[in-house]
Amino acid sequence: MKRRLLVLYELIVTILGIGLPISQALILRPAFPPLPDSILFILTSILCALVYITLKNTILSFEVVIYFFILIMFGGTVASCMAIITLLIVWTLKSVRFILRKDSSRFWYTIKMGLYNAAVYGLMYLITGALMTYYPINLQWVLAIFTVVILNELFFSLHTILKEESYWTYLKEEAGLSDLMEMLIYPIGISMALLYLHYGLVSTIPLIISISVFSYIGFLMSRYQVRMKQRITEEEDLNEIARKLEGILDFEQLITTTLKKVHSFIRAEEVTIILDDQEQGISVMRNYNGTRIRNLNFTIPPKSINAIELPLVARDRTIGTIVVKPTDPLDKESLVLLTNLIKHVSLCLSNAMLYKISTEDTLTGLHTRRYFEHKLSEYINEVKRSNSRLSIVLFDIDSLKDVNDQLGHKMGDQVLKTFSQILRIHSRKMDVIARWGGDEFVAIIPDASEDEALIFGERMKERFADEVFIAENKNMKCSVSFGSLEYHQKSGISESEIFHEVDKRLLSMKKTLGR
Repeated sequence: MKRRLLVLYELIVTILGIGLPISQALILRPAFPPLPDSILFILTSILCALVYITLKNTILSFEVVIYFFILIMFGGTVASCMAIITLLIVWTLKSVRFILRKDSSRFWYTIKMGLYNAAVYGLMYLITGALMTYYPINLQWVLAIFTVVILNELFFSLHTILKEESYWTYLKEEAGLSDLMEMLIYPIGISMALLYLHYGLVSTIPLIISISVFSYIGFLMSRYQVRMKQRITEEEDLNEIARKLEGILDFEQLITTTLKKVHSFIRAEEVTIILDDQEQGISVMRNYNGTRIRNLNFTIPPKSINAIELPLVARDRTIGTIVVKPTDPLDKESLVLLTNLIKHVSLCLSNAMLYKISTEDTLTGLHTRRYFEHKLSEYINEVKRSNSRLSIVLFDIDSLKDVNDQLGHKMGDQVLKTFSQILRIHSRKMDVIARWGGDEFVAIIPDASEDEALIFGERMKERFADEVFIAENKNMKCSVSFGSLEYHQKSGISESEIFHEVDKRLLSMKKTLGR
């Protein structure tokens, strides 16, 4: 409902605020400033409106001095028309960039707001000019200042309420400071009117120059303030991203998080990470375009004229490259921030790579024995603490030595990789799967009974038995044996004997099957 009221309110204000002053000017034909004077006043107003000053959330421009001066000298109708002409030119100039960007929605929104703002100023000065005839002569100009400020506040207060924004926030952060600043600068219009009245246009030129210079200086200071706030925010974001990345050791998760964080931090079109560390056996080329992450072929490197390539260097060693394609060209400060972020990324990736190497078997991609032992200790403590249970299943690929001796280690490696993939695909995320060493693999299955562990082992055994390996133009199949054990606080097995016990069961199974 309020949305409709807002649209209706803006439409009524626009029609009345532009229609009334123009119709009155056409009917009453009030005296406008001479053409050279009008041109100077309009140009000064346009300049001041374009180089507006921002104080916190308040926007202030010295153009209102010109409008108030015209109000005093030529009346409300002329001041309204001059304000409408100026603001329509200013907002049209603001909309040009959206035409160049082919952003039609932003273009029409800017035109709509330009018409609304021009109408508000048109009504403000038209109403003030009409009321001034009833004010005492000696207080006429001072009371006009309060009238313009109050009317301005009424229009924008109602607009804020209809937009369903916090009115208290508006009063606290915008209205109060805006009203105070306008009441301080409107008297300049009185000084300008006195000079113009007694000495003509030439006498006002120093004041007009001063107003323009103050506007431009204020504009530069506002831009500097905005840039400083932006830099502080970016530094805070960078530190937050660095803390986030430092807490991630999982290699895949770190790459995904890095791509997304760098993309949002720099507002990029796309980001690509290239890691090619032959020493550690890690080769990754991954791209993120804001929608999805995809793996790239190393033979097709990303190409872009605007792309920024930054090396990933950690511990005096280059581990890869990150390629960023920004939406807009980066300024010097943004490039420095991006470089600092990439330094953090480099160190985090280096640590994750070291962690990956220490916890992941190079051949199979499963966890290492060291990682398994660490996790087993954690799970055992959890069993003791929560009075739960876990099961361990130990696998041994049968006759792998014969495969290596007769068909070569390449075929033996393929057998190991195939069984590893079966374990990875057909286990749960909470299960810990590791290569114990050689042709042995082990799994921790939390909250699983002995029967569930047997089912797990049989399933892996059957899946592996279905695999066909081609060697020397012959089809070959392999088998696997396993032993399983359930552990809980009343199982009667000490922590140090758990693995020894499951190993005994595996050997017993192999003897039973004659393997």
